Formats: sequence, C-alpha cells, structure tokens
Amino acid sequence: MSSRSFEKRDVCPTAPDASVQGLLALSAARLLPLSAGDRITGYGRTGDYILPATVQGNLTVSAYNHYALLDQGQAFLLQEPGDYTLQAISDGFYLLLHLRGDLVPRLLGNRLNKSGSLFHGGAAAVREAAVSLAVLEEEQGRVPGDAASALAYSLLLKLRALPERVRVDAGSPLVEAAVAIIQEEFPFLEGLEELAQRLEVSAAHLGRVFTKKVGVSPGKYITRVRIEYAKLLLRAPDTTIGYVAEASGFANANYFAKVFRRETGLSPSEYLESAPSHSGASIPHFGI
Repeated sequence: MSSRSFEKRDVCPTAPDASVQGLLALSAARLLPLSAGDRITGYGRTGDYILPATVQGNLTVSAYNHYALLDQGQAFLLQEPGDYTLQAISDGFYLLLHLRGDLVPRLLGNRLNKSGSLFHGGAAAVREAAVSLAVLEEEQGRVPGDAASALAYSLLLKLRALPERVRVDAGSPLVEAAVAIIQEEFPFLEGLEELAQRLEVSAAHLGRVFTKKVGVSPGKYITRVRIEYAKLLLRAPDTTIGYVAEASGFANANYFAKVFRRETGLSPSEYLESAPSHSGASIPHFGI
C-alpha cells in the first residue's frame, strides 16, 4: 500500500442507478489515521450497515446493543446501529464504510448478527474496497455510484468467504471490560487499583494483560481518554479551565495543566486560543 493510502480521506460516491440502489449502495468510505483516544461518531439509520475495520492498531466500536474491541486485521459490521462511536485505543490506521441494500443480508446470510458481526481478517477486504474508491476518485473525480456498488459486491463476497473462527484470547474479555468501564466512568475512576478491584483481579495482572493487548498501561489509557474529552470541552464556548479539569476527572486545574502540556505540547490556555469554537457542536456521550 502506498504511503498516500494512509492519509485521511473521505470518499463519497454518487448514488447508483435506481435499479441498483435498492440492491447495494456504498455511500461513503473513510480512511482514518487516528491517535490513541481519538473518537469518531456517527449515526446509522434504518437500512444502514456500518463497517469499521482496523488496518493497524486496536479500535473499540460501541452503539446501542453493539460493542467490540477490534484487533488489527478485523472488521465489524453493525446493522442499523443508531448513534455509534469508534475510539482508537492505540495509534493506527482505520477504515469505515457505509453500506445499504438488500444484498447485504442476502450475501452474508447467517454471518449477519443484529448484535454485530465480527470478521477475522476482514480488514484486508475493506481496505481493498476503500483504497480502490480513493484511487478512482483521484483518477476520475467523484466516484460513480455503480462502480462503488460493484466494489461493495466484491467486498461482501470476500467477507462471506472468510472462515468463521471463535475468538480465543484469554486477555480479551478482561481488557474489553476494562475499556468499557474506562470509557463510561473515566471522570470518576481513582486509577488502576480501583479498576482492578471492580474487575476482581490483581492490579499487576490487569496491568500486564492490558498493556500487552493495548500497547499502553491502563493508567496511560485513562489519561488519554481524559485528555481527549478535555479537548472537546475546551472547544466549547464560554468554558473555563477549572471546569474542564473537574469534568475530565483531574484533581485540580494545576495538575490538569501539567498533564495536558505533557500529552499535547500545549497548555490548556494555548489550546483554548488555538482551537476553533463550535457553539453548535455536541459532546459525545461519555457516561457523565
């Protein structure tokens, strides 16, 4: 894959011909280089299928009745998810496709699950479709919808052909539970000891398993989630650093400022001055 394939890209093909649109449409493809803690939010309405995949790194996928921690190389298909959130738990490169049409359930059959369908090795097929769309856009301008539908059809056939495999990773259930607690309750967590106690394991064991799986310690991950949330709050109008520190789970504004500079290279005040204000932007739900 060329280095340009790892750049952030949004490709939005035209609508396919009416005779094709009801069968299969690929309405958008996103190529997403993300840093640990970065979040992508969206909405999938009735009839939508959302397909995130991990080329490099680890990614959580959460929506109503959906939750998955994706390893490198995996893809996860969500059916009519409503509001959904993707969060990178390590630096990496991720993909996101939006599909619609009757051929999705017809081709995937019993591989399709309303609670989400995991495809081991599926990221390669998703990557091929997304990069092909990006190349077409570079060569032809906006991608014709019929060409996008043809790529989606090939993608679904490749996903259907992947072998089903039970996920066997002794650390995954523990890490998934830890990540879920952190994402929902990070403003209130005291740290590793409390997290381990709630999961009924030793802090040492949780630290080893989490770090091996995610690439950073639980404490570092909690800090990254807090900083990313703080960045969102700092973009809001009429905010104060003291409020942001408290809402993000830091003991006080001074400690928050020290950690913020360490993680971003800027003080909160400098970031506040440089960040655009989005008065109409909504803050993603973090369980607070």
